[in-house]
Amino acid sequence: MSIPQSLNGIDLRFECPRCGHPTIRKGSWFKSVATFKCEGCQTVMRLGYPAKLRLFEKHRQWASSNLISQAQ
Repeated sequence: MSIPQSLNGIDLRFECPRCGHPTIRKGSWFKSVATFKCEGCQTVMRLGYPAKLRLFEKHRQWASSNLISQAQ
């Protein structure tokens, strides 16, 4: 499974598993970053490929469900 390119320009939200602080960045940023620091608790996060897949899949499903509800 690959990370979808269709979300590269979309704002994605990742919540710190330690403090819950949200990091909101474009999909292209999440796609390219390997580590980053939480702005809430200063914990250094490692965002591996499996975590990126989960993040993108969550947002892909959310975007799909929003399109379906808007069409109704």
